Amino acid sequence: GWPVLAVLAMELIAFGVLATALHGRLAQDRPDPAHLTEFYLTLSIGGALASAFVALVAPSVFPGIWELPILLVGALIALALVAPAEAPAARVTPKRGLDFGPFFAGFRGRMLPYLVAAALLIGALLSTCALATEAGTRWLLVGGLILLVGARPWFLVVATALVLALATFVLQPPAEFRARSFFGVTEVLTSPDGDLKLLMNGTTVHGSQASDPALRRRPQSYYVQAGPVGDLFAITDARTGDAPRVGVTGLGSGAIAAYIRPGTQMTFFEIDPIVIAVASDPRYFTYLADAPSRPTVIEGDGRLSLREVGDGSFDLLIMDAFSSDSVPVHLLTAEAIADELRTVDGDGTIAFQVSNRYYDLGPPIAAALAAHDLTVLERRHQPDTSVDPGASPSRWLAASGDDGTLRALRAAGWLEISPAERPFTDDYADLLSYLHLGS
Repeated sequence: GWPVLAVLAMELIAFGVLATALHGRLAQDRPDPAHLTEFYLTLSIGGALASAFVALVAPSVFPGIWELPILLVGALIALALVAPAEAPAARVTPKRGLDFGPFFAGFRGRMLPYLVAAALLIGALLSTCALATEAGTRWLLVGGLILLVGARPWFLVVATALVLALATFVLQPPAEFRARSFFGVTEVLTSPDGDLKLLMNGTTVHGSQASDPALRRRPQSYYVQAGPVGDLFAITDARTGDAPRVGVTGLGSGAIAAYIRPGTQMTFFEIDPIVIAVASDPRYFTYLADAPSRPTVIEGDGRLSLREVGDGSFDLLIMDAFSSDSVPVHLLTAEAIADELRTVDGDGTIAFQVSNRYYDLGPPIAAALAAHDLTVLERRHQPDTSVDPGASPSRWLAASGDDGTLRALRAAGWLEISPAERPFTDDYADLLSYLHLGS
């Protein structure tokens, strides 16, 4: 719910301040030249061990992203351990009762830059009507209070550790399922009103299903019948006689399986084994189990898996792996899209779900598709939540060389999109130029 630019500034500046403080203390503690070889060797070993902890140990041991708060507290501990010796204080008469003066010492030097940063962050939240405005303001007040009384290094360590532990372990929403793989943290949550079961990867919803058994066959979130996916299946069913061959890259909760009819051949390609396990378990989601004909689920990278698929194997290919903050760009390059198109029948359709809070992926994808003399259309769906309470806003692209399909898409409200000047390629993909800097 934060504006991207505000998050980047906060995270990177805070990290930079902490890293500079640590390196400064380390430089002050360096030995004489005779021992510099040992000093640099120790420094290198420490860096390698820390990298191994983040890259190998944490994903295997922690069910959540715990390494960031752990390392923040670890950094404060290191600073406290090597705090410069204080000058001996002048003899003063002890005060009666508790003396909080040492905790407030030098608070102006700490609070002034913090207040400036906090004001800028709150301004960014308010100006973009960000979802995180209320929670962000609360946490900034908590941080300010800790910093106000944080003159004692060890008190700063303990207070920060308690707040981060509270945020990481206590205030997390209860989950029916939570597990972590190389691809992130996957959770199954229940919506606040109890009407939906949500599949989350990090902070991104990757699918949902109605909790009411009478409604569980209805696709939710980005895939509602009134949205672009409903158009794609209605048009494809009409063209193929209700027996389409459909490929889907990205499984999520399996919601697209709700469109399976008797005779439909559907194949999902999914890289994360945890997502496959959750979507296949009726305790969490039943789209796959409820399908009239069970779809095939192939585990593996979508681009590599599609290389094993024969030419013209699909009447409809849906590329649905781009809604999170970590976009698999290798599926969007000109070379990848050429191979994806190879698997689509000559009169078939390829579609991309480009709903994303962070990136505008439509133009570079359109540029790659247009290079194959295909017409690229776009539909932005803003659902009526009074009719579809579980629906989410979504944005889809579709490309086809079939005139009948294009006419039907235009009749359903799909519009042409302006492509970028150049597509992504395997050698050059400038994703940051398509970053949304607002909320």
